[in-house]
Amino acid sequence: TYAYESFTVKEIIVVPRDEPGVILLLDVYTTTPLTIIAGFLPVMQPMWPAGVGGQFSYWDDDAHAYVISEGQWRAMFLCGSPLAQQMAAPPAHMFADNPLQFKIDVKPGEVDGKFIPIIIAGGSKTKMDTVKATYNRLWTNAGRYYQESYDYYKTLRSSTMQVITPNKEFNLAYEWGKVALDNLMITNPTLGTGMVAGFGLSGGGARPGFAWFFGGDAFINSLAMNSYGDYTKVREALAFTQKWQRQDNSPIRKKNPDDPPKDIGKMAHELSQSDGICDWWNDYRYGYNHADTTPWYIVAMGDYVRASGDVEFLKKSWKSVKQAYEWCLSKDSDGDGLMDLKGAGLGALEFGKLVGIYADVYTCGVWVQAIKEMLVMAELVGDSHLRKRIETQMVKAQTAFEEKFWIPDLGFYSYGATEKGEQVREITPWSGISMMFDLQGADRPVKCLETLNGADLCTDWGVRSLSRSSSLFEPTNYNYGAVWPFIASFFNTAQFKHGFPLPAYQILDANIRHATDNASGFVSEVFSGEMNTKLGEAYHHQGFSTTGYLLPLVRGLLGLEVNALTKSILVNPKLPADWDSVITTHVVVGGNAYDLVITQSETTQSVSFRGGDLAPVEVIFAPVLPVGSQHTGLWLNGNKLKFTGTSIHKLKQGDMLIASFTAVPAVLPPPNTSRVGDTNKGLRIISQRAGAKQIRLAVEGMVGEVYSLTVLRPQLIASVSGASLDENRLTISFDAAGKHTFMRKEIIITTK
Repeated sequence: TYAYESFTVKEIIVVPRDEPGVILLLDVYTTTPLTIIAGFLPVMQPMWPAGVGGQFSYWDDDAHAYVISEGQWRAMFLCGSPLAQQMAAPPAHMFADNPLQFKIDVKPGEVDGKFIPIIIAGGSKTKMDTVKATYNRLWTNAGRYYQESYDYYKTLRSSTMQVITPNKEFNLAYEWGKVALDNLMITNPTLGTGMVAGFGLSGGGARPGFAWFFGGDAFINSLAMNSYGDYTKVREALAFTQKWQRQDNSPIRKKNPDDPPKDIGKMAHELSQSDGICDWWNDYRYGYNHADTTPWYIVAMGDYVRASGDVEFLKKSWKSVKQAYEWCLSKDSDGDGLMDLKGAGLGALEFGKLVGIYADVYTCGVWVQAIKEMLVMAELVGDSHLRKRIETQMVKAQTAFEEKFWIPDLGFYSYGATEKGEQVREITPWSGISMMFDLQGADRPVKCLETLNGADLCTDWGVRSLSRSSSLFEPTNYNYGAVWPFIASFFNTAQFKHGFPLPAYQILDANIRHATDNASGFVSEVFSGEMNTKLGEAYHHQGFSTTGYLLPLVRGLLGLEVNALTKSILVNPKLPADWDSVITTHVVVGGNAYDLVITQSETTQSVSFRGGDLAPVEVIFAPVLPVGSQHTGLWLNGNKLKFTGTSIHKLKQGDMLIASFTAVPAVLPPPNTSRVGDTNKGLRIISQRAGAKQIRLAVEGMVGEVYSLTVLRPQLIASVSGASLDENRLTISFDAAGKHTFMRKEIIITTK
C-alpha cells in the first residue's frame, strides 16, 4: 500500500498458474489528479551458462507496452498497461542505462471500483502476435486467474495431509511448507516439467538462484512430499529425472566413437534451464558431478512406491532403477560392499580439505538405504534373481559401514575414511542419514547422538555442518561450519527416532522459525554458524531447507509413516508432554483418506479414527512412554489387550487404541528466545534417561548463565540434584568459569 494525504494506491500481485506472465492490479483512490509512473530495468538473459547479445527495447503504441527482445527473437516480453503512455524514448538497438518508464494519469472518481492493470507477458520461440494475445488475455481475465490460483492452493491444502497441533506456528509453517515445495514444480517449454532446487535473485548475473533441475534435491524433497501425500507431483519429478539418466544413446559426446558407453545408469546432478541454447551436457562438467545423486534416486523411488502403492510406475521404471543400482555397484573399487567416491563424483562436500577422501558416511548411508529399498522393489516386480544378489549385498554393505565409519574410542560415526582406512575424527551431523533410516543397531546411534546433541554442533537456529571446536570450522563457510537447514531433514528425524525427543524438538522449533524469518514458508539455503542470520550467498527459497523441517515434523515428531503396499500407518508419536492432542486429516492410504486423532494425558496416549465410513486400516501403534514411566495396559474400545511395546490392529471409524502408563514428572522443551542476529546461548538438552526412581537429564549451558525449565507434575518429585526446584520451575545455573563457552551438567530428578 502506497499512501499520501491525497491518495491511496494498493498494489495486488497476481501470478497465474499456467501463463507466462504477471498481473499487477492497482486499486487507486485519489482526491486530486494523480500520475502514476512505473519504471523497470529490463534483463534479457537466459540462465548461465548460455548467453545472447543484441538485446533491445521499443515502445509499442498498439499494446501500450515496451517490447523487449534480442536479435533472433528467440524470446520476448511486453511490459505495460492499457492505460499507459510512453515517457522514455530508449535507443531501439540496445537497452538504456536508465529505467524504462511509462505513466498512467488518473482523475478523481475515474477508476473507483476498478483496478488499473500493469502486465508483464512473455513468450519463447513464438511470434509477437502470440505474446500480445497473452498480454491482453492477462489483463482482461485477471479475476479468473486470481480465482484459479485461489482454488489451486485451496485444493493443495485439502487434497494432502493437514496437521493441527497445539502449536499454531508449527501448523502454519507446515501448510506454507507444502506451498513452498509445490512451487518448485515448473515447466520449461523445451525440457518439460520437473522440480527445481529453489529460487533466488539473479542480480547482475544470469543465474537466479538454484532454479535449475537438481536431481538430488528432487529426490530429497520427495520424502517430505510423500509424507504429506502429494504423490502425483513426486511421480512427475521422478519421471523427469529419468530422461537425463546416462544411456548408450546419451547426449554426452565421446572422444572416440568406438569407446564403450561411460557410466550408464548414473543420474544427472544438475541441469541448466538453458540446455538447448547451449550444449550443457558436453561443454560443461557439472551435469553428472555427484556420486550421491544416483543412490538417492533409488531411495526416492522406494519411498514413493511404499507411500503411494504405485507399483505400475515401478514396473515401468524398473530398467532405469536397475541401471542406477548397477552403476552404484560399479563404484565399489575395493569390493567391501560400499560405494567409493573415487571415480564416482562428489559426496556430501563440494570443496575443501575433506573432499579428497575415499568414502563419506553420507553417501554410503544413502547407498545402504538404496540397497534396502532395492530388496523391496525387486520383490514387488518379481525379480527373484536380483533379489538374491541384493540380500548378499545388504549384509556385506552393513558390515562394512560399521567397520569403516564407527570410531570406538570417540563413540560416534566418522564423516569419512581414506583409502587406507584412516577415519576423519571430526564431529559432523552427516551420519544422521544412516540413523534416520535405522541402518544400525540401537546402541551406537544413541551414543553418537549424545555427542552430536551438544552446543558444539547444535545451535539455537539449527545444526552446524561441522563442530565449532574443529580446526576447520568457519562460521560462514557453506560446508565447514555454516548452519544448513537441509541437514536437519535427516539429523533431526534421527534424533526423534532414537529416543531424543527434547533435543529433537529444539532443532525442529529452530528450523520452523526460519519459515517466517524472510517470507512465509520459504526457508533460506544456509545460515551463519556463529549468528542467527542467513549468509549473503544463501538463496532465499531453497526447497530442501523446507524439507529440513517438514520431514522431521511428520516422520519424527508425529511419527507417521504410510505404507500403501501393506495398507498400514505407523503411529509412533514423540509429542511434548503439554500437548493434549494432534489431529491429522486426509491421510491417504491405498486410495482412502483417513482422519487420525492422537491424544495424550499424564497417564495415557491414544490413537483413533474419525470421518467417513471407510475400509479398516492397519495401524502399527508404537507409543513412546514418558521417561521413567511404566506401562500399565493397552485397550481397544475398552477391551484390554496384550501389549509388548508395539501393537498392530485394524481400526475402523470410531475405534480407539489407548496405551496407559504410570504418571511421572515431565520436563518441557526450553523456550527458544533466539532472534535474528543473536549468538548461540540457549540451554541445550543432550539426553533424558530413566534410572531407579530417577530421571537423569544431561544439559549444556553457557558458563555464567541461569536457565529455567518447566516441569509438569512437580508434586511427584522427591528431590533434585544439579538444579533447584521452585514449584514447577527447574532452575539450572552454570558457574562463570569462562566466556562464550558451554559446559555439560547432569540433573538428577528423584521421584516419589
